[in-house]
Amino acid sequence: MCNVHVGTEPCERREGGTAPGIPRGRAEAGFTFLELVVVMTILSLLFFFSLPSLESYIFTDPSKKVARLIASTVQDLKQRALADHKEYRLHIATDAGEIWVAEAAMDEKAAAEARKSGLTLPDDMTVELPGFPGDNGKRSSEAMLRFYPKGYSDGAEILLVRDGRTLRLLIEPFLSKVEIVEDHDNGF
Repeated sequence: MCNVHVGTEPCERREGGTAPGIPRGRAEAGFTFLELVVVMTILSLLFFFSLPSLESYIFTDPSKKVARLIASTVQDLKQRALADHKEYRLHIATDAGEIWVAEAAMDEKAAAEARKSGLTLPDDMTVELPGFPGDNGKRSSEAMLRFYPKGYSDGAEILLVRDGRTLRLLIEPFLSKVEIVEDHDNGF
C-alpha cells in the first residue's frame, strides 16, 4: 500500500505496470479464453485425424490382420525376388493353417526350419485355395506360390474364412499390390 501524506513524495509505480500491492506475475497468471479455445481446437483436430489409425490397430479383426500380413509378405517377396535374382516360394498348408516362405534353392532341413518360423493361423480361422488344384484335379491341402527373379509371380486367390465370413486376397502376377476384398454376402 502506498500512503500519501502531505509533504511527502508521491507513491512510486512498480515496473511492469502492475498496481501497488499486487505481487509481480499474479496479474499475468492464467490463460485467456482465446488461448484455451485454440488449444482445444488443436487437440480436437489431432484426435479426429488419429482416431482411424488407432481404431485400425486396437479394434482390428484377426482376419484383417492376417490378410494384411499375407498381402505385405507377397509384396515383399516380389521385391526381394527381383532384387536378389532368386526364386522365392510362399507355401500355404490349408489343413495345418500354416503359411511360410522358402527359397527355391533351400535344402530340406532349411525348408523345415522356414516352416517352423512361419505364420500359424488362429484356431478359428481357415484358409481355402480355390485356384490350386492338385495333381489329379482335386484340391490340394498344400499350395505354393512362386515369385520369380524378374519381379512377377503366380496368380492366386486365397480365402480366409472366420466365423462364416470370408476375406478374399487376389494376387495378380504382374502387380505388386494385393487386393483384399471383403465378402459382404457372408456378413463381413
